[in-house]
Amino acid sequence: MSFAFDLWSREDVAQHADAILHRLRQGTMPHDGAWSAEQVDLFARWITEGTTS
Repeated sequence: MSFAFDLWSREDVAQHADAILHRLRQGTMPHDGAWSAEQVDLFARWITEGTTS
């Protein structure tokens, strides 16, 4: 998805975090295989606790 934003950029990921989380929960991201529930939960926690830091 580098055409839309840079997944290596903390700022880009923070800006698009809700859309990324939605795709992670659907299992459609990343393209090489769905994340485990624990990984998705960790990302969701980062959104809640870490994107404002």
